[in-house]
Amino acid sequence: MTTERTRRGLLATLGGVAAAGLAGCTDGGDEGGGGEESNAGADGEESTESENGSSETENESSDDGGSNGTWPTFRYDAANTGVQPDAGGPSALETEWTFETGGAVYASPSVAGDVVYVGSYDGTMYALDAETGENRWAFDVGENVLSSAAIVDDYCYVGGFDDTVYALETATGEVAERFETGDDVGSSPTPVDGSLYVGCDDGNVYALGEYEWTFGTDAEVVAAPAVVDGTVYVGSFDGRFYAIDAETGTELWSVEGSGEFEAAAAVGDGVVYAGDRGGTLHALEAGTGDERWRLDAGDWTGAAPAVTNDVVYAANRDGNVYALDAAEGDERWRFQTGAETWSSPTVADDVVYVTNRDGNVYALDAAEGTNQGSAGIGEVIFSSPAVVDGRLYVGSTDGNVYALS
Repeated sequence: MTTERTRRGLLATLGGVAAAGLAGCTDGGDEGGGGEESNAGADGEESTESENGSSETENESSDDGGSNGTWPTFRYDAANTGVQPDAGGPSALETEWTFETGGAVYASPSVAGDVVYVGSYDGTMYALDAETGENRWAFDVGENVLSSAAIVDDYCYVGGFDDTVYALETATGEVAERFETGDDVGSSPTPVDGSLYVGCDDGNVYALGEYEWTFGTDAEVVAAPAVVDGTVYVGSFDGRFYAIDAETGTELWSVEGSGEFEAAAAVGDGVVYAGDRGGTLHALEAGTGDERWRLDAGDWTGAAPAVTNDVVYAANRDGNVYALDAAEGDERWRFQTGAETWSSPTVADDVVYVTNRDGNVYALDAAEGTNQGSAGIGEVIFSSPAVVDGRLYVGSTDGNVYALS
């Protein structure tokens, strides 16, 4: 693959002051068919401000990952581990609040400060009060939002099906900057060290910000890139998985899978774990792409794995959740959810949280795989849970965002 430096980044300094007049970008405002900021909820009513009368938030996320009290990106950190190391998760799985949008919610929530950020297929990006579910602000993208937001300091970065990556101000939802791509952006952006890495349906992976490049594949890139130790790891619907130099956009290695790569990969202890639509979970050496082991599950892997120090938790369309030895791939346990499983497992406080097509949420003992509790909350769930401060946040195709405790 060849790379091409085509345009300036989304922001001059990621998470800093938005730079005006960048090539390929336009400042926020009302120009274009979509992308209008609104303070109304899905029902058109005025949003509710916080108790102190302000809609501002205090975000504690960093470029490389989250901290206790946050879930700032799709899979918590830049390695896409899906593991919240410090926060306890819910036990009863009782619904604390719901927020109704006007369309299916495929995106996974991100949480920073006391705000939940999530997009909907009603064409809107929402900022919800984490305690109450009240709407802080709503931004009209104008097209479907599949991308999960990345929260860095005072900015919310998210892609839309209007061929745009947005930088929204977390306090107001107003556009600080926008970057136009060649097609829908369903990939969730990954921020690292002043750069934003994101895939696109035009077949490209984009680096925006400190590093600026475009890397082309031969098909859509819908997965959220994982970025570790100066390397971007991401698969494409062309059936290949790529390692790309994060600074230059140069291909370091690539491997062919048994099907399209739809799900995000996770990186842990020098190994990349990536599932494909051919039913294979690949464990690849991060430096070379050499295969360490593989799991042939026999059905699509549309979910990103979660990775702890020594265990990989992977969900498959066959309804199984697998716990695998990270070093050798040996199966420790499996749990059958009873329906197709599309959302990615989340690990917090020695519990694995996973959902399925029937709208069920399960809390599984991380060591044994036994069911510690479950709840039915809606229709088909593609959204992956975010766990923060004893609550689980997840979206559903019934159009609701749920908070469970």
